[in-house]
Amino acid sequence: MVSDEVPTNAIDIVVTSPPYANNYDYADATRLELSFWNEIEGWADLHYKVRKKLLRACSQHAAKVKTSLDEILGDPDLEPILPEITNVTKTLEMEREKYGGKKHYHVMIAGYFSDMAKVWKNLRRMCKDNCTICFVVGDSAPYSVYVPVDKWIGEIAIASGFNSYRFEKIRDRNVKWKNRKHRVTLHEGHLWIN
Repeated sequence: MVSDEVPTNAIDIVVTSPPYANNYDYADATRLELSFWNEIEGWADLHYKVRKKLLRACSQHAAKVKTSLDEILGDPDLEPILPEITNVTKTLEMEREKYGGKKHYHVMIAGYFSDMAKVWKNLRRMCKDNCTICFVVGDSAPYSVYVPVDKWIGEIAIASGFNSYRFEKIRDRNVKWKNRKHRVTLHEGHLWIN
């Protein structure tokens, strides 16, 4: 998340689709290729060789790191969203007791935004003052607890020194299939940061 290789005040535009906070295991998505190229020998290697370098975007990653929720919420970079993220993550911590898998969504969400805050601090250093950034993002609702991803990323970006943000919805998500685990309507779109 820290890149000293990119000079300060060097970037004019950023267009990317970072990992979503939706419990997709981005490390596991690379398992076939990494196994083929002998980069990993098995499942356990994914954590040490891949996950440690990724945003915390899945509960497996969050559980493996073994960082407590309170430790993560103590990150000063979360200050702009602290009351909201505390409420959401504490609700997720209570909700997990109602489910068989007891997923670590509470730690995943807190870790995701703590990691994302570091990304934005680094981007601010690397970006020129008139830089335009477009993140393709989607919101999240683990255990049907809504997480306003675009809003929180925007607020973290502002706290990192950017001037403004706006969200442009592309589509609704979680509306097509009736057998979904939750019925919270989600969206995906462009988060524009200036």
